[in-house]
Amino acid sequence: PVCPDVDFVVGDLTVKPFSIDHDAANPVAYRVQCGERSVAVATDMGHYDQYIIDHLRDLDALLLESNHDVRMLESGPYPYYLKRRILGDHGHLSNENAGRLLNCILHDRMKKILLGHLSKENNYAELAYETVRLEIDEGDCPYGAADFSITVAGRDQMSEIVNL
Repeated sequence: PVCPDVDFVVGDLTVKPFSIDHDAANPVAYRVQCGERSVAVATDMGHYDQYIIDHLRDLDALLLESNHDVRMLESGPYPYYLKRRILGDHGHLSNENAGRLLNCILHDRMKKILLGHLSKENNYAELAYETVRLEIDEGDCPYGAADFSITVAGRDQMSEIVNL
């Protein structure tokens, strides 16, 4: 079984699962390290806190949820209960919150940011990309969005191969 905060090894990789808040049984995100390099996959997070920030620090690459545009979700076709679930602390990160989280973890060695897990009904690639870039540019970190390679992972196709 995969347990939060219990590392395991697969070949040369050390996998570090950590807890996230989502409406599922014991959900985790993953940080994977190989030597001095580390990447993470963090989706299905209703919100982030210092614990999550700490697990996403000093990465070389990150696939981060940028699930929805709040205004599209609020005015979209989903029933009210589903909108509340997605917007809640055990739902999904909005584009704005993805950008805000990135402001907490960006650093000089970050080589690649992939925005993923976009809602088909409540988001689109260009909006997620531009919103995240704007949050970084207007945020409190010393970096601008242009300092990093940021792309949007396709919903139904393989993403680019990232070499670190």
